[in-house]
Amino acid sequence: MIKRRLQLSALAGLAISGLLVSGCSATEGDEYELHYSTYSNSTSDQSLTMQRWAERIGELTNDEVTVVFHYSESLVGADESVPALLDGRVDMAQVGSMYAASDLSMYTAAELPFETQNPEAHMKSLQRLFSDNKTYREDFDRQGVRQLFPLPIGSAVMGSNEPIKSIDDFSGKSIRSGGLVSEILLAGGANPVTMTATDVYESMERGVVDGYTSLGMSNLPTFGLANSTKYIADPGIGAYASSIVGINAELYDSMPADIRNAISQASDEALSMGIEELDKEGSLACAQAREVDTEFFEWADADVKEFKARSNIADQWVARYEERGYDAQSVLNEYRSFLAEEGASSTYEDALTSCLEET
Repeated sequence: MIKRRLQLSALAGLAISGLLVSGCSATEGDEYELHYSTYSNSTSDQSLTMQRWAERIGELTNDEVTVVFHYSESLVGADESVPALLDGRVDMAQVGSMYAASDLSMYTAAELPFETQNPEAHMKSLQRLFSDNKTYREDFDRQGVRQLFPLPIGSAVMGSNEPIKSIDDFSGKSIRSGGLVSEILLAGGANPVTMTATDVYESMERGVVDGYTSLGMSNLPTFGLANSTKYIADPGIGAYASSIVGINAELYDSMPADIRNAISQASDEALSMGIEELDKEGSLACAQAREVDTEFFEWADADVKEFKARSNIADQWVARYEERGYDAQSVLNEYRSFLAEEGASSTYEDALTSCLEET
Protein backbone atom coordinates (compact mmCIF):
# COMPACT_ATOMS: atom_id res chain seq x y z
CA MET A 1 0.00 0.00 0.00
CA ILE A 2 1.23 3.53 -0.68
CA LYS A 3 2.10 5.56 2.36
CA ARG A 4 2.25 9.31 1.75
CA ARG A 5 5.23 10.47 3.81
CA LEU A 6 7.08 12.84 1.51
CA GLN A 7 8.83 15.72 3.27
CA LEU A 8 8.44 19.25 1.90
CA SER A 9 12.07 19.50 0.79
CA ALA A 10 11.75 16.32 -1.24
CA LEU A 11 8.38 17.44 -2.57
CA ALA A 12 9.85 20.72 -3.79
CA GLY A 13 12.85 19.01 -5.33
CA LEU A 14 10.73 16.57 -7.30
CA ALA A 15 8.43 19.32 -8.49
CA ILE A 16 11.36 21.37 -9.74
CA SER A 17 12.90 18.44 -11.53
CA GLY A 18 9.59 17.63 -13.18
CA LEU A 19 9.65 14.09 -11.85
CA LEU A 20 6.81 14.39 -9.37
CA VAL A 21 3.87 12.22 -10.39
CA SER A 22 1.79 11.79 -7.26
CA GLY A 23 3.87 12.92 -4.28
CA CYS A 24 4.01 9.35 -2.92
CA SER A 25 6.71 7.19 -1.48
CA ALA A 26 6.02 3.48 -1.41
CA THR A 27 6.32 1.89 2.03
CA GLU A 28 4.44 -0.62 4.06
CA GLY A 29 1.27 0.39 5.87
CA ASP A 30 -1.95 2.15 5.03
CA GLU A 31 -1.13 5.65 6.20
CA TYR A 32 -1.58 8.84 4.19
CA GLU A 33 0.07 12.18 4.77
CA LEU A 34 -1.80 14.58 2.52
CA HIS A 35 -0.26 17.90 1.52
CA TYR A 36 -2.89 20.64 1.35
CA SER A 37 -2.24 23.93 -0.42
CA THR A 38 -4.30 27.05 0.24
CA TYR A 39 -4.12 30.71 -0.70
CA SER A 40 -5.75 31.60 2.66
CA ASN A 41 -3.77 32.33 5.80
CA SER A 42 -3.90 30.06 8.82
CA THR A 43 -6.53 32.10 10.72
CA SER A 44 -9.14 32.62 7.99
CA ASP A 45 -12.53 31.00 8.45
CA GLN A 46 -11.81 28.78 5.46
CA SER A 47 -8.53 27.53 6.94
CA LEU A 48 -10.14 27.02 10.34
CA THR A 49 -12.79 24.90 8.64
CA MET A 50 -10.13 22.81 6.94
CA GLN A 51 -8.20 22.41 10.20
CA ARG A 52 -11.32 21.01 11.83
CA TRP A 53 -11.79 18.67 8.86
CA ALA A 54 -8.23 17.43 9.31
CA GLU A 55 -8.84 16.75 13.00
CA ARG A 56 -12.04 14.90 12.17
CA ILE A 57 -10.44 12.73 9.50
CA GLY A 58 -7.73 11.82 12.01
CA GLU A 59 -10.39 10.74 14.49
CA LEU A 60 -12.31 8.71 11.92
CA THR A 61 -9.19 6.89 10.65
CA ASN A 62 -7.27 6.51 13.93
CA ASP A 63 -4.68 8.89 12.47
CA GLU A 64 -4.13 6.82 9.37
CA VAL A 65 -4.76 10.06 7.47
CA THR A 66 -2.96 13.26 8.44
CA VAL A 67 -2.81 16.62 6.70
CA VAL A 68 0.16 18.94 6.18
CA PHE A 69 -0.92 22.54 5.58
CA HIS A 70 0.78 24.97 3.20
CA TYR A 71 -0.82 28.39 3.75
CA SER A 72 -0.81 31.68 1.81
CA GLU A 73 0.31 30.23 -1.55
CA SER A 74 3.55 29.02 0.01
CA LEU A 75 3.54 25.86 -2.13
CA VAL A 76 1.57 26.79 -5.26
CA GLY A 77 -0.26 29.92 -6.37
CA ALA A 78 -4.03 30.23 -6.24
CA ASP A 79 -4.26 30.05 -10.04
CA GLU A 80 -2.16 26.87 -10.07
CA SER A 81 -4.37 24.83 -7.74
CA VAL A 82 -6.10 22.72 -10.39
CA PRO A 83 -2.96 21.99 -12.48
CA ALA A 84 -1.06 21.19 -9.26
CA LEU A 85 -3.72 18.69 -8.25
CA LEU A 86 -3.63 17.11 -11.68
CA ASP A 87 0.14 16.72 -11.89
CA GLY A 88 0.55 15.70 -8.24
CA ARG A 89 2.46 18.66 -6.83
CA VAL A 90 -0.20 18.69 -4.10
CA ASP A 91 -2.64 16.08 -2.86
CA MET A 92 -5.38 18.49 -1.83
CA ALA A 93 -5.95 22.17 -2.50
CA GLN A 94 -8.28 25.08 -1.98
CA VAL A 95 -9.69 25.84 -5.42
CA GLY A 96 -11.28 29.26 -5.90
CA SER A 97 -13.80 29.76 -8.66
CA MET A 98 -12.20 33.10 -9.58
CA TYR A 99 -8.88 31.37 -10.23
CA ALA A 100 -10.17 28.26 -12.00
CA ALA A 101 -12.48 29.52 -14.75
CA SER A 102 -10.34 28.08 -17.55
CA ASP A 103 -10.05 24.69 -15.84
CA LEU A 104 -13.50 24.27 -14.27
CA SER A 105 -15.84 26.37 -16.38
CA MET A 106 -19.12 25.09 -14.96
CA TYR A 107 -17.89 25.76 -11.45
CA THR A 108 -18.17 29.49 -12.22
CA ALA A 109 -21.94 29.14 -11.84
CA ALA A 110 -21.08 29.67 -8.18
CA GLU A 111 -20.19 33.28 -9.02
CA LEU A 112 -23.54 34.22 -10.54
CA PRO A 113 -24.75 37.25 -8.57
CA PHE A 114 -28.27 37.90 -7.29
CA GLU A 115 -29.02 34.18 -6.95
CA THR A 116 -28.96 33.75 -3.16
CA GLN A 117 -28.18 35.63 0.05
CA ASN A 118 -27.84 32.37 2.00
CA PRO A 119 -24.26 31.01 2.21
CA GLU A 120 -25.42 27.67 3.61
CA ALA A 121 -27.81 27.10 0.71
CA HIS A 122 -25.03 28.15 -1.66
CA MET A 123 -22.57 25.60 -0.27
CA LYS A 124 -25.05 22.73 -0.22
CA SER A 125 -26.24 23.48 -3.75
CA LEU A 126 -22.70 23.34 -5.11
CA GLN A 127 -22.18 20.01 -3.39
CA ARG A 128 -25.35 18.69 -5.01
CA LEU A 129 -24.23 19.93 -8.42
CA PHE A 130 -21.08 17.84 -8.11
CA SER A 131 -23.08 14.78 -7.07
CA ASP A 132 -26.05 15.11 -9.40
CA ASN A 133 -25.25 17.18 -12.50
CA LYS A 134 -23.30 15.39 -15.23
CA THR A 135 -22.17 18.53 -17.05
CA TYR A 136 -20.82 20.11 -13.85
CA ARG A 137 -19.06 16.90 -12.81
CA GLU A 138 -17.40 16.27 -16.19
CA ASP A 139 -15.15 19.32 -15.82
CA PHE A 140 -13.74 17.89 -12.60
CA ASP A 141 -13.32 14.44 -14.12
CA ARG A 142 -11.36 15.88 -17.05
CA GLN A 143 -9.02 17.69 -14.67
CA GLY A 144 -8.50 14.68 -12.41
CA VAL A 145 -9.99 16.49 -9.43
CA ARG A 146 -12.63 15.35 -6.97
CA GLN A 147 -14.63 18.02 -5.15
CA LEU A 148 -14.73 17.10 -1.46
CA PHE A 149 -16.75 20.02 -0.11
CA PRO A 150 -17.25 23.78 -0.54
CA LEU A 151 -15.64 26.17 1.89
CA PRO A 152 -17.68 29.04 3.38
CA ILE A 153 -18.25 32.20 1.36
CA GLY A 154 -20.54 34.95 2.61
CA SER A 155 -22.58 37.53 0.75
CA ALA A 156 -20.67 40.27 -1.05
CA VAL A 157 -20.17 43.53 0.79
CA MET A 158 -19.50 46.88 -0.86
CA GLY A 159 -16.87 48.70 1.19
CA SER A 160 -15.95 52.27 0.26
CA ASN A 161 -14.34 55.53 1.34
CA GLU A 162 -17.45 57.46 0.26
CA PRO A 163 -21.06 56.24 0.42
CA ILE A 164 -22.18 54.03 -2.47
CA LYS A 165 -25.89 53.81 -1.80
CA SER A 166 -27.21 53.15 -5.30
CA ILE A 167 -26.13 52.32 -8.83
CA ASP A 168 -25.84 56.04 -9.58
CA ASP A 169 -23.02 56.32 -7.04
CA PHE A 170 -20.92 53.87 -9.08
CA SER A 171 -20.25 56.31 -11.90
CA GLY A 172 -16.52 56.57 -12.57
CA LYS A 173 -15.48 54.84 -9.36
CA SER A 174 -12.74 52.21 -9.27
CA ILE A 175 -13.89 49.16 -7.33
CA ARG A 176 -11.81 46.12 -6.50
CA SER A 177 -13.66 43.00 -7.63
CA GLY A 178 -13.23 39.66 -9.34
CA GLY A 179 -14.96 36.98 -11.39
CA LEU A 180 -18.45 37.62 -12.72
CA VAL A 181 -18.95 40.48 -10.26
CA SER A 182 -16.56 42.53 -12.39
CA GLU A 183 -18.97 42.19 -15.32
CA ILE A 184 -21.92 43.59 -13.39
CA LEU A 185 -19.81 46.45 -12.03
CA LEU A 186 -18.76 47.38 -15.54
CA ALA A 187 -22.38 47.29 -16.71
CA GLY A 188 -23.28 49.50 -13.75
CA GLY A 189 -20.81 52.19 -14.74
CA ALA A 190 -17.95 51.38 -12.36
CA ASN A 191 -14.35 50.57 -13.20
CA PRO A 192 -13.61 47.06 -11.88
CA VAL A 193 -10.04 46.60 -10.66
CA THR A 194 -8.45 43.19 -10.22
CA MET A 195 -6.16 42.79 -7.22
CA THR A 196 -5.56 40.25 -4.50
CA ALA A 197 -7.41 40.73 -1.23
CA THR A 198 -4.12 41.35 0.58
CA ASP A 199 -3.63 44.55 -1.47
CA VAL A 200 -7.06 46.06 -0.77
CA TYR A 201 -6.20 47.75 2.55
CA GLU A 202 -3.24 49.69 1.20
CA SER A 203 -5.05 50.50 -2.04
CA MET A 204 -7.98 51.96 -0.09
CA GLU A 205 -5.64 53.96 2.12
CA ARG A 206 -3.77 55.40 -0.87
CA GLY A 207 -6.88 56.05 -2.93
CA VAL A 208 -5.87 53.62 -5.67
CA VAL A 209 -9.41 52.26 -5.48
CA ASP A 210 -12.55 53.94 -4.19
CA GLY A 211 -14.01 50.76 -2.80
CA TYR A 212 -14.06 46.99 -2.88
CA THR A 213 -16.37 44.04 -3.24
CA SER A 214 -15.95 40.30 -3.92
CA LEU A 215 -15.36 39.92 -0.19
CA GLY A 216 -17.75 38.86 2.56
CA MET A 217 -17.96 40.10 6.14
CA SER A 218 -15.94 37.13 7.38
CA ASN A 219 -13.01 38.15 5.15
CA LEU A 220 -12.70 41.66 6.54
CA PRO A 221 -10.81 40.92 9.81
CA THR A 222 -8.28 38.78 7.92
CA PHE A 223 -7.33 41.67 5.63
CA GLY A 224 -7.56 44.51 8.15
CA LEU A 225 -10.69 45.98 6.60
CA ALA A 226 -13.26 45.49 9.38
CA ASN A 227 -11.99 48.44 11.42
CA SER A 228 -10.78 50.60 8.54
CA THR A 229 -13.72 50.80 6.13
CA LYS A 230 -15.84 53.94 6.44
CA TYR A 231 -18.92 52.67 4.62
CA ILE A 232 -20.22 49.13 4.12
CA ALA A 233 -23.25 48.44 1.95
CA ASP A 234 -25.30 45.45 0.91
CA PRO A 235 -25.82 45.96 -2.85
CA GLY A 236 -27.89 42.77 -3.16
CA ILE A 237 -25.22 40.73 -4.96
CA GLY A 238 -25.37 37.89 -2.44
CA ALA A 239 -23.11 34.88 -3.02
CA TYR A 240 -20.41 36.00 -5.42
CA ALA A 241 -17.85 33.19 -5.64
CA SER A 242 -16.90 29.84 -4.20
CA SER A 243 -13.97 28.01 -2.75
CA ILE A 244 -13.82 24.24 -2.58
CA VAL A 245 -11.47 21.61 -1.24
CA GLY A 246 -10.32 19.38 -4.06
CA ILE A 247 -8.33 16.16 -3.95
CA ASN A 248 -6.38 14.36 -6.66
CA ALA A 249 -8.98 11.95 -8.04
CA GLU A 250 -6.51 9.17 -8.83
CA LEU A 251 -5.21 9.26 -5.28
CA TYR A 252 -8.72 9.24 -3.85
CA ASP A 253 -9.81 6.33 -6.02
CA SER A 254 -6.74 4.32 -4.99
CA MET A 255 -7.56 4.56 -1.29
CA PRO A 256 -9.23 1.69 0.59
CA ALA A 257 -13.01 1.91 0.95
CA ASP A 258 -12.84 2.63 4.67
CA ILE A 259 -10.57 5.64 4.10
CA ARG A 260 -12.79 6.96 1.30
CA ASN A 261 -15.84 6.54 3.52
CA ALA A 262 -14.14 8.45 6.32
CA ILE A 263 -13.21 11.27 3.94
CA SER A 264 -16.79 11.40 2.69
CA GLN A 265 -18.20 11.53 6.22
CA ALA A 266 -15.77 14.26 7.34
CA SER A 267 -16.54 16.24 4.18
CA ASP A 268 -20.29 16.08 4.83
CA GLU A 269 -19.71 17.29 8.39
CA ALA A 270 -17.45 20.09 7.13
CA LEU A 271 -20.41 21.93 5.63
CA SER A 272 -21.73 22.74 9.10
CA MET A 273 -18.20 23.41 10.36
CA GLY A 274 -17.78 25.96 7.60
CA ILE A 275 -20.97 27.79 8.49
CA GLU A 276 -19.91 27.95 12.15
CA GLU A 277 -16.51 29.44 11.28
CA LEU A 278 -18.08 31.83 8.77
CA ASP A 279 -20.47 33.05 11.44
CA LYS A 280 -17.71 33.58 14.02
CA GLU A 281 -15.57 35.66 11.70
CA GLY A 282 -18.54 37.57 10.34
CA SER A 283 -19.70 38.46 13.84
CA LEU A 284 -16.18 39.59 14.70
CA ALA A 285 -16.11 41.81 11.63
CA CYS A 286 -19.42 43.38 12.58
CA ALA A 287 -18.22 44.11 16.11
CA GLN A 288 -14.96 45.63 14.89
CA ALA A 289 -16.76 47.80 12.35
CA ARG A 290 -19.22 49.10 14.93
CA GLU A 291 -16.34 50.03 17.25
CA VAL A 292 -15.04 52.49 14.65
CA ASP A 293 -18.51 53.78 13.72
CA THR A 294 -18.61 52.31 10.24
CA GLU A 295 -21.85 53.30 8.53
CA PHE A 296 -23.92 50.37 7.23
CA PHE A 297 -26.73 50.62 4.71
CA GLU A 298 -28.74 48.43 2.39
CA TRP A 299 -29.59 49.25 -1.20
CA ALA A 300 -33.25 49.82 -1.99
CA ASP A 301 -35.01 47.02 -3.86
CA ALA A 302 -35.45 49.23 -6.93
CA ASP A 303 -31.71 49.89 -7.13
CA VAL A 304 -30.88 46.20 -6.75
CA LYS A 305 -33.32 45.33 -9.55
CA GLU A 306 -31.79 47.95 -11.83
CA PHE A 307 -28.29 46.74 -10.98
CA LYS A 308 -29.28 43.19 -11.89
CA ALA A 309 -31.14 44.19 -15.06
CA ARG A 310 -28.23 46.14 -16.53
CA SER A 311 -26.02 43.07 -16.86
CA ASN A 312 -28.37 40.15 -17.62
CA ILE A 313 -25.47 38.13 -16.27
CA ALA A 314 -27.07 34.67 -16.01
CA ASP A 315 -28.22 34.61 -19.65
CA GLN A 316 -24.81 35.82 -20.76
CA TRP A 317 -23.15 33.06 -18.73
CA VAL A 318 -25.32 30.39 -20.36
CA ALA A 319 -24.75 31.74 -23.87
CA ARG A 320 -20.99 31.98 -23.37
CA TYR A 321 -20.59 28.38 -22.33
CA GLU A 322 -23.17 26.82 -24.62
CA GLU A 323 -21.14 28.28 -27.50
CA ARG A 324 -18.29 26.17 -26.13
CA GLY A 325 -20.37 22.99 -26.12
CA TYR A 326 -21.54 22.91 -22.50
CA ASP A 327 -25.12 22.21 -21.47
CA ALA A 328 -24.89 25.30 -19.29
CA GLN A 329 -28.64 25.84 -19.09
CA SER A 330 -29.07 22.50 -17.34
CA VAL A 331 -26.43 23.50 -14.79
CA LEU A 332 -28.13 26.83 -14.13
CA ASN A 333 -31.58 25.24 -13.89
CA GLU A 334 -30.45 22.61 -11.38
CA TYR A 335 -28.39 25.13 -9.45
CA ARG A 336 -31.44 27.36 -9.01
CA SER A 337 -33.60 24.39 -8.09
CA PHE A 338 -31.11 23.29 -5.43
CA LEU A 339 -30.83 26.86 -4.10
CA ALA A 340 -34.60 27.05 -3.71
CA GLU A 341 -34.79 23.72 -1.88
CA GLU A 342 -31.80 24.36 0.37
CA GLY A 343 -32.85 27.94 1.07
CA ALA A 344 -36.31 26.81 2.15
CA SER A 345 -34.84 24.45 4.75
CA SER A 346 -32.10 26.78 6.04
CA THR A 347 -32.50 29.37 8.77
CA TYR A 348 -28.98 30.73 8.43
CA GLU A 349 -28.56 34.50 8.18
CA ASP A 350 -25.43 35.97 6.67
CA ALA A 351 -23.32 38.25 8.88
CA LEU A 352 -23.90 41.20 6.56
CA THR A 353 -27.66 40.92 7.04
CA SER A 354 -27.26 40.47 10.80
CA CYS A 355 -24.98 43.50 11.06
CA LEU A 356 -27.42 45.65 9.10
CA GLU A 357 -30.21 44.63 11.49
CA GLU A 358 -28.10 45.42 14.56
CA THR A 359 -27.09 48.85 13.35
